[in-house]
Amino acid sequence: MARATQAGLRRVARRVGELVRTRLAWVLLVLGAAAAVVVRPLTAQLPDAEAAFKRGDYRAARAAYERVLAGDSTHVRALYQLAILDSWDGKLVRSLDRFARLRRLAPHDGDIMVAQARVLAWANRTAAAGALYDSVLARAPDRTDALAGRARTVAWSGDLDRAESLWRAALARHADDSELLIGLAQTLYWKGQPALAEGYAARARVLAPQDRTVLELERELRAAVRPSVRTTVDGAGDSDGNTFVAQEAYYEASLSTAVRGTLRAGWRRASLGAIAGASYGAGGQLSAPLGAKAAVQAGLGVRRLEPDLGRATTPLMAALGLRFRPSRDVAAGVGYSRSPFDDTAALIDSGFVVDALDWSVDISPSPRWSISAGGGGAWLSDRNHNRRYSAVAAVLARVAPGVQVGPFARVMGYRRSGPLGYFAPNRFAVLEGRVTGDWRRARWGARVDGGAGSQQVAMGAAYQLEWHVGLTLTRGWGASNEIALVGLLTNSAAAAATGKIPTEGFRYRTLGLRLQQGL
Repeated sequence: MARATQAGLRRVARRVGELVRTRLAWVLLVLGAAAAVVVRPLTAQLPDAEAAFKRGDYRAARAAYERVLAGDSTHVRALYQLAILDSWDGKLVRSLDRFARLRRLAPHDGDIMVAQARVLAWANRTAAAGALYDSVLARAPDRTDALAGRARTVAWSGDLDRAESLWRAALARHADDSELLIGLAQTLYWKGQPALAEGYAARARVLAPQDRTVLELERELRAAVRPSVRTTVDGAGDSDGNTFVAQEAYYEASLSTAVRGTLRAGWRRASLGAIAGASYGAGGQLSAPLGAKAAVQAGLGVRRLEPDLGRATTPLMAALGLRFRPSRDVAAGVGYSRSPFDDTAALIDSGFVVDALDWSVDISPSPRWSISAGGGGAWLSDRNHNRRYSAVAAVLARVAPGVQVGPFARVMGYRRSGPLGYFAPNRFAVLEGRVTGDWRRARWGARVDGGAGSQQVAMGAAYQLEWHVGLTLTRGWGASNEIALVGLLTNSAAAAATGKIPTEGFRYRTLGLRLQQGL
């Protein structure tokens, strides 16, 4: 009896075990099929992403890498490629965030360190970029991309002499590396030595004949070294009756590996009712670098002023200027000039000469921002000892590709020791909001700029509405050849100096043609 009971229990247990095993097998089969449905597409995303990246379809590559990362947030390859794509799209902050995560996942990966240093340099964090390149070179002293990155970062920081030494030291180890040759050529070009840079660019072209960077650099160097001619033709008029037409022509050529010379000649014809006059003259200018961070320009010439009814004069023209570039993002200059005041027919008749001292500063703290400021003073050769002063400042922010907006401010005026005479106002001030838009397709280009704000014409006067709109159309060909049509319409009183106080009804319009041709 007991044995029969035990046998029955064993049969029941075997049936229950078989049922459990069968059910478990089905569950595992279903789970395996689900895993295959989920995992196979995820693992297939990486080859798809790599293939899209290789053929240049970066939008599809980004989407596929994002799907890989959604399935595995620690996937190093997907995270690395997304960081690279972010940097190419100008999203430097997000790119550096991804690189920070990558460094935690793979702290000693040389490729990741070099790529992160490159983005740090693009973000203007040159000190951090240089330190990271040094860390890579401490482990791999002959790594060419790190050698090139360190030298390029030093050049961008403004120390062109040290950058040149680094490029030459790297080329002593790797004489046939095209990236190093291109870097040295670019640095020499920035130092004002385009003829010397041309030889290194030619060597790089032989090693990398399809490299877009070396092709563009060669075009720039040929344009900088070979002679060129430029001409400008302008006509303008205002609602007070002032009109003029003028033309200037330039011939520019290299006199040595670093010195550039320019010959200039031009004429101008202006009228105001029954008053008319002409001016014409010629001159020359030399420009040369002063070390790696400065350049000097000096020029002399003469200009003949011939009013239709008055006495003709031939004043001497002179110019001397210094330009400084202490870093990649900062440029400054100061200059002296002596020139005839021949803007209008009345000024040609007066025969005034202006001695002016001016300064300017341009700062680009990031790819999205630019700051400009300038000013100066001038002394006129009239009996009343008129003095002119001016200052200007502008800030522009890039809000979209090719579009910049920002405020603009300007003040100018004349200090007089005699009667009002021709010059007015005693002070002019304007504050406006500006927007500029640039569009380029192949060799065609267009630039539209406009602004509106408030102006005060003469000290103590009421404020007036001020506005302007401008348009530039360009067409380029060859290495540096271009033709441009320029137009402007404004009611700004600073566009002319008249003996009366302009009102909001004042208008100034100009149309010009620019032509540049390499020889």
